[in-house]
Amino acid sequence: LKAGQLGLDAAPDSNVYLFPVIAGFVGGDAVADIIATEMHSIKELSMLIDIGTNAEIVLGNREGLIACSCASGPAFEGAQIKHGMRASEGAIERVWIDPKTFDISYKVIGGVKPVGMCGSAIVEAIAEMLRTGMIDSRGRIQEGRSTWRTRGTDGKREIVIVPKDGTGIDDDIVLTQSDIREIQLAKAAVYTGISILMKHKRVQPDEIKRVFLAGAFGTYIDPASARDIGMFPEMPLNRIQFVGNTAGSGARMALISSPTRELAQTILPKVKYVELGADSEFQKEFVSAIDLPNSRKKLFPTVSKIIEYNRSLGR
Repeated sequence: LKAGQLGLDAAPDSNVYLFPVIAGFVGGDAVADIIATEMHSIKELSMLIDIGTNAEIVLGNREGLIACSCASGPAFEGAQIKHGMRASEGAIERVWIDPKTFDISYKVIGGVKPVGMCGSAIVEAIAEMLRTGMIDSRGRIQEGRSTWRTRGTDGKREIVIVPKDGTGIDDDIVLTQSDIREIQLAKAAVYTGISILMKHKRVQPDEIKRVFLAGAFGTYIDPASARDIGMFPEMPLNRIQFVGNTAGSGARMALISSPTRELAQTILPKVKYVELGADSEFQKEFVSAIDLPNSRKKLFPTVSKIIEYNRSLGR
């Protein structure tokens, strides 16, 4: 198309290119992801996870690719979380919890007083709470496990991450029981997508040699925490690569290269789309993936030892 046809603020006769859509919610950005990571030409089995409101997941190698989209929701981008926000200045991006004192340490983007938490910090906080016994495997905040930091009753409990006098919003920054539930549902959607694609390919996690984490959330997330809460399957962390905005990178490649635009068209027939909602295993996989890490997934050894240690202390 021409820019003038679309009313874009650009030279009217300049060309506008659109990547082809794979299917459903797996659109042109996933094609750009594939081009930028070169998944279509890699011999080793690889997986791409581009997490946003919808998470696009692609699995395969040069022999063929399969893809799906799962409705992970906006929780990983800080939406629907009481003190959630995007990864920008003032957002807490890392969280650590002392297993003996329950003291919480954190790192803030920009080095200023915190005004909220981005998705990576929320995931890390939940992983730390699971490790220290502040929440159980159902995600329930445990009363009396963290002295003054835990407050509220029943389903309205919350944990204070930063007291009011240390924030930039004149209020405590907290993680609520509802926030934890939002992350559980989001991570269950991602894990379910991964699990169903692996079943379609008939492969196990240890057969996947590379995992590309794309997008803003994938840039900041601690992969160990994501794995420990059951978002990713158990695999060595050195197989995970942060690749940034590969959708943008693939688009720029296509903009300056006609062979890349042709490649986008040739890749399309090699990608098989999997409709998760139509899969007979979807409901069972999703429900089992809500728990932490999930009810059909063994804890990674390190996490098992930490949780067992805390149980021995009565936590």
